[in-house]
Amino acid sequence: MQMRKTRIKYLGVAVIILLLVLLLFVFTLSSDVRVASAHITTNRATIEFTYNGKSYKYIDNIITAPDYLVAEEIQIRKINAPLNEKLSQVERILQKGGDYQKAMSYCFPLLYKTLDRILGDINKPPKNSTIIFSPNSKPMFNITKEEVGFELESETLWRDTFLHLRKNQKTPLVIKPKSIQPEISAYDNLKLTHKRVGFSTSYANSKADRAHNITLALKSIDGTRLEPGEEFSFNKVVGNRTVANGYREAKIIMDGKYVDGVGGGVCQASTTLYNSAIRADMRITAVKNHSLKSSYVPPSFDAMVNSGTSDLRFVNDGKSPVFIRAYGEDGNAVVEFYGEKLPYTIETKSIIIAQAEPPLDKEEVDIDYKFFDRDVAIGGEKKRIAKGYGALKSEGYLIYRGASGEILDRKLIRKDSYKGLEGKVMIAPKAIVNSERRIHSKCNIDNKNISQKLINNRVEYCVVPIM
Repeated sequence: MQMRKTRIKYLGVAVIILLLVLLLFVFTLSSDVRVASAHITTNRATIEFTYNGKSYKYIDNIITAPDYLVAEEIQIRKINAPLNEKLSQVERILQKGGDYQKAMSYCFPLLYKTLDRILGDINKPPKNSTIIFSPNSKPMFNITKEEVGFELESETLWRDTFLHLRKNQKTPLVIKPKSIQPEISAYDNLKLTHKRVGFSTSYANSKADRAHNITLALKSIDGTRLEPGEEFSFNKVVGNRTVANGYREAKIIMDGKYVDGVGGGVCQASTTLYNSAIRADMRITAVKNHSLKSSYVPPSFDAMVNSGTSDLRFVNDGKSPVFIRAYGEDGNAVVEFYGEKLPYTIETKSIIIAQAEPPLDKEEVDIDYKFFDRDVAIGGEKKRIAKGYGALKSEGYLIYRGASGEILDRKLIRKDSYKGLEGKVMIAPKAIVNSERRIHSKCNIDNKNISQKLINNRVEYCVVPIM
């Protein structure tokens, strides 16, 4: 029993000693915190940053520790120490190979909030001037102004902050970011609005459906922007020439003959574009001639297209974009190229190197009096309505001229062959006597009362006596 009382006595003493140790610990902790707080009530870091009229301020306020572990960390990192001690700690970290951001953050853990805000406000990429091409608006070109960018490296800002504090500067730290110039200025884009070339062909004598097809194709091309190195494809831009796409039936060239086909006349749009493109110094990658020479451009300067096997393609080999305006106006197909001015002008020259005699004319009797006046026409009178020509071979050249008109270069770009085309002559019908009546349908040669009238050994019409 006595032994049990002794154990209880010793246990009570142990508890009392433990409580005294805990009280001593709490007292020491609070003392450390109070000492840390009192230690830096003076000599605190305050720094002001200025940039472009805007001010930022950082105050190195005391950080209160919520517990002993945090208090110990604060003491080790000298977070609440006087400024000179903190800067000495930063220098020791730098000497060991640490960067400015790591070293400063170790002693100034809240400084990053101010510096990140500064970096976010200052750093911005440059903005290039933009150019928008609207050929049917006035003005055609809308150019925006470029904007200079600014860059301030994070490490540079942390370093400058440290140096400013070490020098104990009382004046604000003026931030000087690096300016970054945009690649494209408004002046650069203004140079792209120069009209390099304009080329036109006439379709004033075309029928309405053919004229419609030409202008419809030109509308598809109008407003094209061709970037450096980009290839233009006529078939891709214009699309299939179908009734569903708005194209109409008109004369087309097929195998050396004029026949009706949907999209007739589109080749005049492609030819006009081709002639403008070569004068604008585009590199032609695909072009094909017609089987018959065109009436609106010289030989070796036509560009036949169809939706399947023939396309007009060219590449912008320049260092800046070009812009294409295409339209039909007053019976003319017009294509214009805009872009940076060339140091030379480009002309074309067509040379016929061989030509055969034209084939015999095709003669037809104008039984419907489309080309003759019925009342005054003399029977057998002839009228040429289309001139023929012989098959030919041609070459196309580009001639480059300098500012003073001197020839800088002469290039052979094409060799072409064209089929010949017979001319067409209409003949006025012979007068009809009262005893005869013409039959415009096929002659019934089994009817003995019907006789055939021959011209150049061909049956032109038949007559039957009036009973």
